[in-house]
Amino acid sequence: MGGKRKPFITTKAINEAIYKSLIASNWQQSLILELWELASLHLTEEVCRRAFKDVIARRGVSALFERNAYKVTGREVLRFDCPPGSLSNPCYILSEMLRELIKRDWPLLRETGPRCDWYDFSDALHEILLRQGFASLRLKIKKLEDDLGM
Repeated sequence: MGGKRKPFITTKAINEAIYKSLIASNWQQSLILELWELASLHLTEEVCRRAFKDVIARRGVSALFERNAYKVTGREVLRFDCPPGSLSNPCYILSEMLRELIKRDWPLLRETGPRCDWYDFSDALHEILLRQGFASLRLKIKKLEDDLGM
């Protein structure tokens, strides 16, 4: 991503990018809201950071900041937010981590091969919720459908 300006990282823009990525992957809006709400209610900041760190460490993370995947317009809205009594705010945690990445490693090298997608952050949370027994039946069914390619 060579000479381009550093991307402006906002929680709303990240929220919007994740939402659009999940919609493009055939997720229903209600499932998206449920996934991120359950993550904020049941996963601590440390657990969220660990999950996101694994995604950020993958090759192809620069693809997240391509113009068709991430854009700040100033008109973004929070599609999913944390309910009262939440243990953490996963979207805000992710925005902090991406700000740190940009400060530390910009410009990111454009890599060939597998690319990261905003979807991957939701998938990481989904896996943890399943493993820890916090996923709803609807989220379990969605995971099965995704694994079977349905």
